[in-house]
Amino acid sequence: MPKSTSSAISSKVIPSEWLLARVAGTGRAAAILGDLLEIAATRGSLWFWMAYARTIISLGWRTPVGYLCSLASLRIILGIIVHMRRGYGTSHLMEAGIFGEDSPHIRALFMNLSLLMGQCMIFVVPFTLVRFGLRDRLTRLACALLLVAIPVYSLRPLLMDLSGVLTALAVVTALVSPLWRRPLVVLAATGITSMASFGILASLQRGGILRLSASTRLICIDAGIAIAVVVCLYLHRLLLRERIAIALT
Repeated sequence: MPKSTSSAISSKVIPSEWLLARVAGTGRAAAILGDLLEIAATRGSLWFWMAYARTIISLGWRTPVGYLCSLASLRIILGIIVHMRRGYGTSHLMEAGIFGEDSPHIRALFMNLSLLMGQCMIFVVPFTLVRFGLRDRLTRLACALLLVAIPVYSLRPLLMDLSGVLTALAVVTALVSPLWRRPLVVLAATGITSMASFGILASLQRGGILRLSASTRLICIDAGIAIAVVVCLYLHRLLLRERIAIALT
C-alpha cells in the first residue's frame, strides 16, 4: 500500500475502533480492525472503508431493529390490554384472591410491582431477543419476569395476586443469585430510566407546563425508550459482556 494510503487509514484507526467497539465489544473490535488493516495493506484504502462499513452494518443492525420491535410491542400489547379492560366489569375485583378482602395494601403493593415489571418487560423483551439473542442471560431473565408479570393485566384478583407473589419471588431469587444479579441490575436500570422518562412527561403535562398533542406524546415516549435502550446497551457491555470476555481469557 502506498505510504499516503497507509497514513490515511492509520489516522482513522482510533475513531474507527471506537465505533466498532460499540457494536462488537472492545476486544473483538480490536481483532476485527487488525484483520481489516492487514488485508487493506494489499487492497487499498477504498476496500478498507467498504469492508469497515459492511462490518458495522452486519454487526450493528440488531440494535435499531430491536428498538423498533420494542416500540411495536409496547404499542400493540398495551393496546390489546386496554381493549380487553374495556370489556371487563369491575365487580369481580372485590374477590378475595390470595390475600383476602382485608389486605388491600398488600394486594396493592404486589399488584403495582407486577404492573411496573410488565410495562417494562413488554418493550425490554423484544429488544433483548433481537439484540442479544435467547441464550443471553439478560434475555432469559427478562422473558421470565414478563411471564410472571403479565397475568396482572387479567384483572382477576387470584391471578393478579399470584402474579405479584411470583414477580417478587423472581426478583428476590435473582438478587441473591450471583449468576442473575448483574442481569437484574441491567434490567432495573433500564426500567427505571424508562419509567422516569414517562413520569417526568406525565408530571409536566399534569402541571400544565407542556401541552402536547397525541403524536408528540408518542414521540416523547419513543425518546424515553431510546434512552432506556442506551442504558441497557451500556450496562450490558459493562457488567455482562466484559465479564464473559474476562472469564474466557
